[in-house]
Amino acid sequence: MNTPLLDLSYLFEISFGDAKYVFDVLSIFIETFPPGLANLEKLIRETDDYDAIHKQAHTLKSSASIVRIREMYDDLTRIDMLARSETGKTEMIARIDNVLFNFRKALPLIQAERGRNKPAN
Repeated sequence: MNTPLLDLSYLFEISFGDAKYVFDVLSIFIETFPPGLANLEKLIRETDDYDAIHKQAHTLKSSASIVRIREMYDDLTRIDMLARSETGKTEMIARIDNVLFNFRKALPLIQAERGRNKPAN
C-alpha cells in the first residue's frame, strides 16, 4: 500500500475547521521550510558540523510533524539521530536526497491547499 505524498489530517485536526489557521500554518511552512531545508542540505554535503546538522534537522522535524510529507519526518529523525552520534554521513546524504525529492513533489500540493484555505478579504 502506498503512503500518500501529503497528509494534512493532523493539521486539519488541530485547526478545528478554522481555514485561516490552516492558511497561516501552511504560509509559515512555505516561507520557512525551504530555507531550513537548503541549510540542512548544505550542512550535510559541505560540513562535518554534526551539532549544526542535528539542530537544523531537529527544527525541521517539528514542522514535518504537522505538514506531513511522505517519509520526511522519519528521514529527518534519522538524520538528527545520526548527527547526534556523529556518524552515517553517507546515509544522511541519501536521506536528505529523499527529503528534497518528496518536498519538491509535495510543494505544489501544499500551495494549492493553502490557496483553498485563503481567507476572504
